[in-house]
Amino acid sequence: MISAFLEALPVALGIVGATLPLVGLALILVSRSDKRAFSCFLAGWYVSAVGLGAVAIAVSDISTPGQQPPAPWLLWLRLCLGAALVGLAIKKLAKRGEKNAEVDGPGWMGKVESLTNRSIFLVGAGLAAINPKNAVLFISGSLTIAAKTYNPLEQLIALVFFVGIASLGLVSPLLLKVLLGQNADQFFASFNTLLARHSATIVGLVLLVLGGIVTLNALSEITT
Repeated sequence: MISAFLEALPVALGIVGATLPLVGLALILVSRSDKRAFSCFLAGWYVSAVGLGAVAIAVSDISTPGQQPPAPWLLWLRLCLGAALVGLAIKKLAKRGEKNAEVDGPGWMGKVESLTNRSIFLVGAGLAAINPKNAVLFISGSLTIAAKTYNPLEQLIALVFFVGIASLGLVSPLLLKVLLGQNADQFFASFNTLLARHSATIVGLVLLVLGGIVTLNALSEITT
């Protein structure tokens, strides 16, 4: 279990970096008068991510019964996922010179304040499992776990911790609010300004590194 979690840990940390643009959304929800809104968002994100990962692990286990090495098509799938991450990275990095549309955040982000808690739950779920970038990352990490341990309980525990680490970026506004109090608002204002200017570069580089790791790991298993 520990080896499976450690193997997937780089992907989890990469998700933290890749989801930095969503910190602004988390900050909006933390600042709402209804404190349940942020909890609903995190619940939707976490449940959806764990569910997606569990499906990926289940498919891997069904394809490789009896603790056999991963099926060849799963290794090729991991290779394709790595290539997809590299492609997304190149697309992000190509936008560095363009006027960043995220300076004030995406247009839909401003509507979050008026959403019900149920809708916010669905937003969190969609961002984790439907957003192509995040879905590819969660599936990649989950398949890495499946390849390292065949025990269902160990897989589930490793997946729970994997998603927990991957969600730290979204939890950070709440943690900083508790630690810094009113000073957190000034910090977030500076952070959002910096992120708006360099989000494409940060996310692009993170995806490029992760795509390289996933691709190389898949290639090494294919060739052995």
